Amino acid sequence: MSRQGNEGEAGTVPKLNNGGKIRWINTAGFEIVMSNGKHILLDPFLSGEVDGVVCHPMDIEAIERCDYLFLSHIHIDHAADVARIQKKFPEVILFVGDLSADPLCQWQDINCARIFRVRSSEVYEMDDLKVEVFAGRHTESPRGYYRAGRKFRNPDGSLSLSDWYGNLELNNYRLTLCDGTRIMVWAGMTSPDQKNRLRGIRSDISLMHVSPKQDFREFAELVEAMGTKIVVPHHYDFTEGFFRMVPEAMKDMSEENQKVFIEDGVFRMDKYLRALGNAVREQSPSTELMMLEHHRWYDFGFALS
Repeated sequence: MSRQGNEGEAGTVPKLNNGGKIRWINTAGFEIVMSNGKHILLDPFLSGEVDGVVCHPMDIEAIERCDYLFLSHIHIDHAADVARIQKKFPEVILFVGDLSADPLCQWQDINCARIFRVRSSEVYEMDDLKVEVFAGRHTESPRGYYRAGRKFRNPDGSLSLSDWYGNLELNNYRLTLCDGTRIMVWAGMTSPDQKNRLRGIRSDISLMHVSPKQDFREFAELVEAMGTKIVVPHHYDFTEGFFRMVPEAMKDMSEENQKVFIEDGVFRMDKYLRALGNAVREQSPSTELMMLEHHRWYDFGFALS
């Protein structure tokens, strides 16, 4: 992939009519433009703010088109702006987990007529997009997740639908775009089942959730098993802001990660990402780890130089 630029700029080469464009909005939110001009949104969190943590917000006016929208799960930092997007683009096709579809409609004013309720192992073939669904697992907490717990309750004591169902159900997707480009959209835990479930998936680009709660060596083993060409890490931006706001949350990490990456009470995300990149390159030398800048368009596809 390369930054978008005009022909003749340093570092750019003519790209053939394939691939497309991609930009990282924030957290797990991405926008993809296929070569036929259609737009895909992933886990939109345009508002970019939860409980005082602000994470690279984007005005909805910056989204010019949306044909497909995918949710890995319905936590607020992945699904906060679904209703606003559907209101602006009423014909958008929305993919969301089967269990989470109704809670999402209760939480937000969603038109269920445009929803595909997906389950693991299902395959959806549109005219210009193939969608494969793979079960995932939300990142664990050492304190566990209990339906009656305070974490999943609204101020009035009622169940917080987005919080509970966001933990209960998470899906990953492999998208085969209209030109054949394969993009893996992955979130959640790097558990052994994921490594074996996704072994040999061989996507061109994998958009992958990064969490300091997890061992980066296990992440590297997952990348190797997938056989992906390019890994784009995400979600670490929100984690970094969250750790600054709530330092005690760093205790959820392993003792090793706390010892290595916390300096003077501050989590060194830059140091963690370097260690992650080194682990990936050592485990899977043919894989490239690419760090994207927020809100900047990047081209992907075949090019001539």
